[in-house]
This record gives sequence, structure tokens and C-alpha cells, in this order.
Amino acid sequence: MSKYEGLVEAVAAPIIVNDNGKILLIKSHKWGDKYLIPGGHIEIGETIFETAEREGKEETGLELSAQNCVNIGELIYDPDYHRKTHLIYFHIVCKIVSGEVSLDGRELKEFIWADPQKALALDFVAGIKRSIQNYIDGVEIDVESISF
Repeated sequence: MSKYEGLVEAVAAPIIVNDNGKILLIKSHKWGDKYLIPGGHIEIGETIFETAEREGKEETGLELSAQNCVNIGELIYDPDYHRKTHLIYFHIVCKIVSGEVSLDGRELKEFIWADPQKALALDFVAGIKRSIQNYIDGVEIDVESISF
């Protein structure tokens, strides 16, 4: 049983863009054989952008700098996910500050760098294709984090 059982889960995920304009796409044991982007749960006291940077580093080894949000949505009982859950997600464009891709070995099983336009033809987890299209279209969604 997951520690999140019965809860709505908030997650943030980086759309990682390299210096050549390609985006990092991964596959995870948790999501079957579809492409997605790294990401994970927002921790208490952590901003959405901080989560995208942390999760990106934990799962790929890359030091990231969050730029802007391109999509906000929710997945309710997605059959592709390994357990029944309700996720609210924030997809955040991130630039690479330093590092080379090194998969964490726990959650991610493979990766590719893809041209965003060509990537739209791939088979994705729900929500990812729209996030990539929003990135291509230059969509920026204001996300305000206020810490006290």
C-alpha cells in the first residue's frame, strides 16, 4: 500500500531542454512502455519549481534551473500508472546547469533526447503531449509560490 493511498497527490515534473533544443524523454517501470518526463511529489515547504529541479536531479543526475510552467492538469485513475491514484501535475521547463544524464536506476529505465516537434509522434503518458506542444508554442503559465 502506498503512503499516499486515498490522497490527491501533487507532483511537479521538469521538461528538460538541452543546449541543442532537444528535450529529455524517459520511460519508467511505473508507467509501462510510454514516454514521459521525470518528476515526483512536491514535499511540504517546497515550491513547485524547487520540486521540478530536485526531482530532475534525483532521477537524471542533471543540475537544473526551472524557467516556467507550461502545463497544469490532473490524471484521475490513469490505467497506465502502476497504482490507482489521483495526480495533480505541474510541468516545468528546465534548462540544464550542469551534469550528464545518469538514470537513478530505481524508477527510470531508459531515455532519449528528442526534437520537440518530432517527439509529438511518440506514444506518451497522458498530459505530456500537450505540455510539449505548449512548450513549442511558447505557452507560459504563471505559478505563484508564497512561503512564510
